Amino acid sequence: MRVLITGGAGHVGTPICERFVRKGWDVRVIDLAPDPLIEGVSFARCDICDFAALSRQVEGCDAIVHLAGIPSTMTHPAATLFGINVAGTYNVFEAAERAGVKRIAQASSINAFGSYWGCDDRQHDYFPLDEGHPSHTTDAYSFSKQLVEEIAAYYQRRSGIDSVSFRLPAVWSDGDIAEQNLRESLLKRRQLLEDFIAGPPREREKRLAEARARALDLRARRVQEYEAIRVEQFDRDALEDWLLRAYFFDRFNYWAFIHTDDSTQAFEKALTADFQGAHALFVNSDLNYLNSNSEALLATFFPEVRRRSKAIQGADALVSIDRARKIIGFEPTVRSLI
Repeated sequence: MRVLITGGAGHVGTPICERFVRKGWDVRVIDLAPDPLIEGVSFARCDICDFAALSRQVEGCDAIVHLAGIPSTMTHPAATLFGINVAGTYNVFEAAERAGVKRIAQASSINAFGSYWGCDDRQHDYFPLDEGHPSHTTDAYSFSKQLVEEIAAYYQRRSGIDSVSFRLPAVWSDGDIAEQNLRESLLKRRQLLEDFIAGPPREREKRLAEARARALDLRARRVQEYEAIRVEQFDRDALEDWLLRAYFFDRFNYWAFIHTDDSTQAFEKALTADFQGAHALFVNSDLNYLNSNSEALLATFFPEVRRRSKAIQGADALVSIDRARKIIGFEPTVRSLI
């Protein structure tokens, strides 16, 4: 199989390239980053916003893994981010249509659901979340990912291109885990949380109210967006209080993660599984990354959400992967880091 991987020199793309080469596939990478120097991979510098150049790279390919794009609201103006992510994705699918490519796996994001980069406190109908839950996007990155899923659906209707748009959460490699001392950090955060939950109810409610107010004020000021950062110089590390960090960050990504071993197997299965249609799929570990009691997390951080789409037991993930299991046979192999 000849596969084109856009953005293949990046954090998510490099291990995918390596996996595909081990399978004996013909792997072609395009990126604006330097050549990743992966043995067995052909490389070309190419901008997905340059349709003519992109089309030349798509010619002769059997499938495409589309990863290229801007991955957060922090590094580029919103208009630039939106243009690259959305118009670039349109170009990839249009070039695929013209070249007769019928299978694409692309990186959407858990943020197509609309939380982590958002500027308000979105409402939730139920947990665990699934692909049927309405999205609520309030930032350019999340909105761009919502639209790339629509582009995939459009080309399935128009040209019969079957695709998967993976709603990836934080993607951690063994290198990330070691470099960031993630295991130690997660163990510490879990202990702080468990001690907090076991503490006096009045003190707990007071501190939660303070953390909520501060977190939502920061989000309302859009402090994670490029334009606001230039004015406020927001320092994410300045959120020293662990509870504020938990409310500002963890609560808005639902303690979800995926290991690179599993993101790579997901993309492989998206190209080889027997399915039709354009599917947006959550893929992540089936446990929360604190390996902590999920109902306790919900009672603490989402007490207003009473409905359950299915029973939650132990440290079950708050983001369901049932649809990915059904459609492509995804099953996480790295379920917990602690």
